[in-house]
Amino acid sequence: MSRKSRKAHKRTETAGSRDKDEMELKSLQRPSPPASLPRTTSIASSGPVLILALVSFAVYFNALSGAFVYDDETQVVENPWIRDVSNIPTAFSKSVWSFHSAAIISNYYRPLMHSVYILTYQLFGLNPVGFHLVNILFHCGATVLVFLTIRRLLPGHQATPAYLSAPFIAAILFASHPIHTEAVTWIAGLPDVAFTFFYLLSFYLYVESKTLLSRSYLFSLACFALAAFFKEPALTLPAILFAYDCALREERFSLPDYAKRYIPYLAIGTGYLALRIHALGGVAPHKRHAFLSSYQCVINVFPLFCRYIEKLIFPTNLNAFYVFHPTTSLFQWKAFLPLLATAVVVILALVALKKSEAAFLGILFVTVPLLPVLYIPALGENTFTDRYLYLPSVGYVFLLAVFLSWTEKKWPGAAKSIAVALIALAGTYAIGTVSRNNVWQNSYNLWTDTVEKSPDSAMAHNNLGKVFRDRKMPDKAIEQFQAAINLRPDYDDAHNNLGGVYGDLKMFDKALGELQIAATLNPNNESTHFNLGLLYCNIGMMENARKEFTKVLATKPDDQETQQLLREISR
Repeated sequence: MSRKSRKAHKRTETAGSRDKDEMELKSLQRPSPPASLPRTTSIASSGPVLILALVSFAVYFNALSGAFVYDDETQVVENPWIRDVSNIPTAFSKSVWSFHSAAIISNYYRPLMHSVYILTYQLFGLNPVGFHLVNILFHCGATVLVFLTIRRLLPGHQATPAYLSAPFIAAILFASHPIHTEAVTWIAGLPDVAFTFFYLLSFYLYVESKTLLSRSYLFSLACFALAAFFKEPALTLPAILFAYDCALREERFSLPDYAKRYIPYLAIGTGYLALRIHALGGVAPHKRHAFLSSYQCVINVFPLFCRYIEKLIFPTNLNAFYVFHPTTSLFQWKAFLPLLATAVVVILALVALKKSEAAFLGILFVTVPLLPVLYIPALGENTFTDRYLYLPSVGYVFLLAVFLSWTEKKWPGAAKSIAVALIALAGTYAIGTVSRNNVWQNSYNLWTDTVEKSPDSAMAHNNLGKVFRDRKMPDKAIEQFQAAINLRPDYDDAHNNLGGVYGDLKMFDKALGELQIAATLNPNNESTHFNLGLLYCNIGMMENARKEFTKVLATKPDDQETQQLLREISR
């Protein structure tokens, strides 16, 4: 019941009391409800939950047959940490890529991602089915939580048949939305689905809690901590809790009581940041996009934000790698128009705060979790990515639920048509999701699709070249590596890979030239030094090979293959 409806309820109390005696008399004539009614209601409410879980699983069923792709190959297949449970404490003290090389500077801290990979490996080994299953189960759980949370925030739908209600339709839209394919189908998308699950669970338990130190409140704190150690956008949760308390919570608290409720969340967030800074050497030590000034970083927030909203509403032409083309002036149309659009969103939020507290909270659920991924200097090479919309999409479907709920009250006749249209939209979403899952099935499908959609991405050409090399198609591999170098002449990984193909073809002079360029561009790339060592072995320059292998071991002292090669040439 909103604050407005509560006021209306109070105004009608006096008028209603006049019929009290008559109503009590009539009630004596009504049969008592059966004793089994609570049980029946509970069983009925479990039906929609089961349907949502099944739909969530069904739309990603074809993802189970997918292979390790993209970062999966490094984060899982080549990750020595996941082989041993004793490495879990190490994951809490190192950056996400520290297992690969101590020399890598990273902005990413994902200790629970490694922990889940470790546990999954214990159960399934290096079978990708197990890793895909974990992601899908988290998605099923998140979908159920979307339903339970929206039903809790729109309590008028408790009496409506749940499978026809606005909360259920919103959850179906969430379950099938194609924008989620990167987060769910890609094994490396685990942090997004996992932190969202615990984020929503923490929020739901907070809403359910009535007092401090209640079981719901304490579990909410624990879930918040889990969410944070999966991914840092979880730190936005206290802002959402504050908005809920101000807009929708029926109980009112004093200022000290509010402080007591929030301080434990802030303490957990502070502890997380302390561990993160210790592990990374700073909050975000790797400053990417150095070519952008501070002014340019600010003005590019607006087109980036509007692009996220566009993809949320129109999830078409999805891509594994969107090339970032920054604007350099606010007076360019691609910066000025998004600025106006962002201003419109702010105005809508202010209007919603006065007209509909639920809509206001929905807008915040879309925008607040996006704030961390709008800080361009801390982002990776892939500045815009679909998986960042996994949690914000909760706000999107919540807004649709609020709209449907509003039409049921204002235009009951049109509400049914709108509900049917939204269900049809969910069906369209499901088709798009199943189709997109096929793109993520293997590296060939993924990178041919990405090169087609982002022909100016050097990284996509480089990765497709590696696919062709693995498939023993050297001519096509060389074509892709050269395309990557043409786009980015300083791309050391492409030079390294091109040198490797030339080495495969016994074209040692060309191979040596490319590998030396790669080593000059990035002296810390142990892969380049390893390839140079192999090349020197092939052309009989054993002393040079020994030097290159020694450089590899300087950054990867446990590399057994390099150790073996070094022993062989030292005999």
